[in-house]
Formats: sequence, structure tokens, C-alpha cells
Amino acid sequence: MDQRHRKEKKSYAMLRMVQAIGRAIAAPSAADKARAARWAAAWGVISGIRTPGVRLRRSVLADPQQRRGS
Repeated sequence: MDQRHRKEKKSYAMLRMVQAIGRAIAAPSAADKARAARWAAAWGVISGIRTPGVRLRRSVLADPQQRRGS
């Protein structure tokens, strides 16, 4: 993978993370805030933002309500 492509991918992921944070702030309900926060976390991981000692598991990113069919 060439260096320019990596930077473009990181920039795109950071843009999407910022948009998800904005949706979390403006969300009318707690469920919408939680969903937007999960997306922000996922885009943060993709962009390479890491916090020492914090790991995101699939169960954290997945919406438990959708698994139950609600």
C-alpha cells in the first residue's frame, strides 16, 4: 500500500469519526447517542486512534438490539 493511499484512508476515517461524534451530540434519544458513539469508536479505530489499555470488542461495537431482532 502506498503512503499517499494510507493518508487518504486515515483522513477519510477521521472525517467519518467527526461526523459520528456530531450525530452523537445531536441525537434526540439515548439509543441514537449510543449508536453514533459506537460508530465514532469504530471509525476512530480504523483511523488509527488508539487509547492505551482500551480495546474495542465486536460485542461493544455491535448493537445488541439488532441482534435480538428488535
